[in-house]
Amino acid sequence: MSKKKLYRILIEGIVCAVLIFILVFFVGFRVTKVEVKGNEFYSDKEIKRMVLDAPIAKNTILAMMIKTGEKTKDAQLIEKVTLKRKGMNTLVVQVKEKKLIGYFDYEGKYANFDRQGIVQIFTEAPIENVPYIEGLGVKEAKQGEKLQGINTKKLNSILSVGKMLEKTEQKPDRLVFNDMKQLVLYYGDIEVRLGNDENMDEKMNRLSGILPQLEGMAGILHLENITEDTQAVVFDDTQKSDEDTSEEEQEGDTGEEPKEDTKENADENAEEDEKTVTEKDSKKENKEENQLEYTDGADAADTRSKKEE
Repeated sequence: MSKKKLYRILIEGIVCAVLIFILVFFVGFRVTKVEVKGNEFYSDKEIKRMVLDAPIAKNTILAMMIKTGEKTKDAQLIEKVTLKRKGMNTLVVQVKEKKLIGYFDYEGKYANFDRQGIVQIFTEAPIENVPYIEGLGVKEAKQGEKLQGINTKKLNSILSVGKMLEKTEQKPDRLVFNDMKQLVLYYGDIEVRLGNDENMDEKMNRLSGILPQLEGMAGILHLENITEDTQAVVFDDTQKSDEDTSEEEQEGDTGEEPKEDTKENADENAEEDEKTVTEKDSKKENKEENQLEYTDGADAADTRSKKEE
């Protein structure tokens, strides 16, 4: 066999190998599925449109060359995006969004700020799962800058509690500073009074354990004086208090004429008194049965309902 023929066979072999490689590379590693993870504020479709708009995004190997930082630089709530290959045909887009801990009204819009107290974005409507903050007293808010003109103690309280709330599943509807400049959380009809900043970690731990027991209720949860040694947590059930008051008013407004003081009436009154005592005992037992118990490790806290005075 001549050298010329061997050379031609070698060239043809190399060409075939290259074609096979190209076929495997572009067909075998073709992107057939994209998984987007970690996104809350942006939809999967928005993330894909921002990051995977280049031709190389159709290949799971070439997609690793995409500069995601440049692609998402205009996305105000995205901190970082990384691409990973899963198998031969699946591309995973891992999104890390900036954590917003609250928003407040500012010049007709909503100013949303992060755990460092930096305003990240102004929106026309509230962002889901970001609580509303009342009583901050912010004088000036600029995007990309830290909140200005706010009391340092207030800001530290909000930032501290906000970071703790990131770990909880249930987020409050709003956070309010009361007249004593103490933080109050609202979960629907539940008002949670935190008091001062002391033992805030313990207060938030108790709160996360007790909240599920208060579902469907209305009232005030007192965490002002909670410490590691506290065993009882008081809950003022305002809903039950209103119902009891309504029942008492209905009982007092019967419109019946007074009965004559006869022996029969005296016997009836005695029976009614006995019945009343029995009802009171029954209500007392029911009240004790309705007490909620919360156990958190070694500590046990009772969530007790009491009538507001």
